[in-house]
Amino acid sequence: MCLILLSWQKLPDQPLIIAANRDEFYSRPTLAADFWPDYPQILAGRDLEYGGSWLGVSRNGRFAAVTNLREVEARGDRSRGDLVKNFLLSNDDTRSHLARLELEKAKYRPFNFIAFDGLELGYSNNMEPSWQLLPPGTHAIGNIPQSSRNEKTMKGERDMNAALTQGAEHQRLLSMLQDPSSSGHHEEAIHRTLSSRFVIAKDLGYGTRSSSIVSLGLDGHWDFWEQIYNTAPQQADFLQPQSLKHFATKPTA
Repeated sequence: MCLILLSWQKLPDQPLIIAANRDEFYSRPTLAADFWPDYPQILAGRDLEYGGSWLGVSRNGRFAAVTNLREVEARGDRSRGDLVKNFLLSNDDTRSHLARLELEKAKYRPFNFIAFDGLELGYSNNMEPSWQLLPPGTHAIGNIPQSSRNEKTMKGERDMNAALTQGAEHQRLLSMLQDPSSSGHHEEAIHRTLSSRFVIAKDLGYGTRSSSIVSLGLDGHWDFWEQIYNTAPQQADFLQPQSLKHFATKPTA
């Protein structure tokens, strides 16, 4: 997952809205979003290489997501996808979970991590010490620490705000995520490509694999939309939208 846009406590009827693109090698085995057979409380896509996820929700009202930190030397070897899975399976509040993670986050591959327990939205990475609760507003999490800014994240925040002035309709947010134009000016072609919101790096066998729109209603239910793209470069419809799935969860007691 390389770009996560969050609207937190800005719309009165939808306190949390997420629009996110997952960028990954096309060959990496993946399952589309669904309820997991072994952990049926989790609704998420699944990485078949390590068994974790990049973004998901749980039946008891939790949300979690990760991105990698590009150009950061890996210190640990644990999969960052386990951060999402472990939080969704836990009953920890956001503060307690992030405080405990602080003690072992160097054991993971470079990450940005978002956790929401139904009440508070928190953020951590393993490049900087400590963690934080995110204030109300629009936030963009890319492949740099949240304390840093670049044109990709700044443009993401602007476009998220503009899209939400017309409401949180999922198709409008999906169209916003599918923008392939480059953010900023880069001399090297690969940097121009990776600065795009919708990444197409066919020569590297890498790019945007899926887009997710997730929103929380006041009654505690989640709406989860996932748009899958054809990532078989040899096919004529390469990177065209394929299946669009919608899931809804009801709050549990």
